[in-house]
Amino acid sequence: MRPHRVVLVAIAALTAAALGACGSPSATPDPDVVERHVASQPAGDVVRDYLDAVQDDDQATAAVLSTPGFAARDVWQDGEAPDLDDVEVSDTTTPYDTTWSSEDLKAYAQAVNVRATYTADDGSTGTAGGEPGWGYVLVRHSDADPWLIASAGQG
Repeated sequence: MRPHRVVLVAIAALTAAALGACGSPSATPDPDVVERHVASQPAGDVVRDYLDAVQDDDQATAAVLSTPGFAARDVWQDGEAPDLDDVEVSDTTTPYDTTWSSEDLKAYAQAVNVRATYTADDGSTGTAGGEPGWGYVLVRHSDADPWLIASAGQG
């Protein structure tokens, strides 16, 4: 091999090693979150774990806590989550009416809404008019299944 090719190969190898060591998304979900993500885990706790995961750019853990459809379209799971401060997640759930929802959401027997508030570094807030207004819709097929986040937004 010519000397300049050896240098280029060495630089490429070092760059690949350095990129692998830098904050690349984990392909393995957090085992502690997976262990506690059971049917008895309250929906609010699922939202808290999700927000922690997206703040840590942990796409694998966020996906475990989401329906496949939500995980596929959630920009926060693509590393675009703003830094959040003053996060508060309600311990109270309210039934969520799926009448006007997508067929994917209607496929679940149970749906609830969990409210959250926060201040984001991009200037947005999880509030509407000062009142809690950011909601997460969680779904499951039965009481024997863990809650999964299916939607997020004002509401």
